[in-house]
Amino acid sequence: QVGVRAHPAWLIQAEGSNRSNGMSGPRAHELRAAMGPDPKLAHEVALTGSQSGNSRHWEDKPNAGYSGTPMWKIKAQLQEQQASAQTGPLKVPEGFKQVEKGKPMYYNDKRQVYWSGEDGKTYVYDAVMEKYSLLYDGKAFDMRIAVGSCFHEKAFQARHVLVKDLAKAAQAMRMSVEHLDRPCALYALYEGHRGKPGSGSANVCAEFCVKQLHQKLLPKLSAFRGFWEDARLEVAMRESFEELDTEFIEKHPGTTDGCCATVALVTGARVVIATLGDVAAVVCMRNGEAEEFAKPHVAPGLDSDDDDEEEDVPNGGGIQPGNSAPIQWTRSLGDSDFKKTDSAPKLLSTPEVKVLHLEPKHLGIAFVCRALYNAIGKSTAVSTVSKRCAPRARMAAGALVDAAVQWLGQVGDLGLGSIVVFFDRIEDGPAHKRARKEDPSQVRLRHILLKHRECKSTMDKVRNKQVKRSRGEAERLLRAVLEECQNDPGTKIFTQKCKDMSECQSCLKAGELVGDLSWVKPGKYGQSFDDVAFALSVGQLSDLVDTDQGVHIILRSA
Repeated sequence: QVGVRAHPAWLIQAEGSNRSNGMSGPRAHELRAAMGPDPKLAHEVALTGSQSGNSRHWEDKPNAGYSGTPMWKIKAQLQEQQASAQTGPLKVPEGFKQVEKGKPMYYNDKRQVYWSGEDGKTYVYDAVMEKYSLLYDGKAFDMRIAVGSCFHEKAFQARHVLVKDLAKAAQAMRMSVEHLDRPCALYALYEGHRGKPGSGSANVCAEFCVKQLHQKLLPKLSAFRGFWEDARLEVAMRESFEELDTEFIEKHPGTTDGCCATVALVTGARVVIATLGDVAAVVCMRNGEAEEFAKPHVAPGLDSDDDDEEEDVPNGGGIQPGNSAPIQWTRSLGDSDFKKTDSAPKLLSTPEVKVLHLEPKHLGIAFVCRALYNAIGKSTAVSTVSKRCAPRARMAAGALVDAAVQWLGQVGDLGLGSIVVFFDRIEDGPAHKRARKEDPSQVRLRHILLKHRECKSTMDKVRNKQVKRSRGEAERLLRAVLEECQNDPGTKIFTQKCKDMSECQSCLKAGELVGDLSWVKPGKYGQSFDDVAFALSVGQLSDLVDTDQGVHIILRSA
């Protein structure tokens, strides 16, 4: 029929099939497909940009701008865009306010630090150098330090201080020195002279310095939170000494007491050593060599090691006005009658300060009172004792005093005392470079205990008698035990000495359990005991340890 389109055969078959299934006719899409395109709608078809000749045809594509571009090039272009975005303006951290309009520095009053909009780093203002310096986060070095001291009971004018954690001391004064490398510690030995041992205080100047030096030094260290260069550390130490001397003379007018001093500030792998007067500061090496870190500040001719480079003494040092005993020092703290404008000689209070950069070759340092130092044979003897006793610093300090007493015979009121510091694992550097071992939750220990008359309980329950010995005597007896045990690869000598000497009832146990304390957890015997016991390796013997029970030697058995 004219004007009627014929259906193809497959459509008729499908139509019949649909009817047999109860459906009325072909589906709509089947009809459209069979009829083909309608000529009337052809002019309404929308062409693509490329088909229509549009010069901006890429705008129609989902990967706009990259049509036909290799993938490696696309990635490179994306990286360039990201880098460009990162170099743009940085977001100002919360709590920071702009210091000055148009300037990139922002200040946080709570933290007292600056932030730079140019590099996104945190700064502090250096009032000394009048510039901004990067805020420094102190590094923790995995270096071990053992420190010990010993002073003869007649060393009335000698005083010392051992601050093993200077950061905690600063916190107690509401200051922070977290920007200094750790370990951070302060050790000082003050050897007094011209004091009056029969008075209430044997040496007023030495007593004052022990309590006040750190209060001069810590505010300076906490004031600047950038990195402390060597020169800056030296200046801080010198200024602290000078301020200490000025304050002592102001608060104690007319007092003629004085003292020599040697002080060490440890910060990470650096040791700042300040010497004033004639306290010996000796650096010991692992190969057995030793040297005095600085020459003593004494009048010309009084030091047997003097050479042509003698101490420069104003106003002809060594001449003492009046009827007082001759003065032999050219620098000291106190001695107010030698600090006046017209004094002859006029003593200085400025210390000599040097920075020791620790290396694996360094075994330790020793501060030794001059009388002891001269009696035992100076640096050679210090080195010999240090190498024999390391790493037991307290044993080494006591051995130096014992050697001087044995040599001198009569001690009198000579200042016999020393501080010994041993360094270990210097080569390990900052702690993050070395895997740290977990601390044990408990350790098996044996010990030898000797009581003394300063103990909380002076009763020896093993022998049922009161203990009357001094602390110094208890230490001397245990140092001798350590000397013997060092030559015993096993525990035979330790076991026998424990049976013979220990004043703890654990010495009554049998066999290898002599002196056994069983398994010990932290806190049972006090912090000083824990600090030593939990740092021991299995089979290692400790240095002398003080608790309120007495003096101990500890052996870790498991």
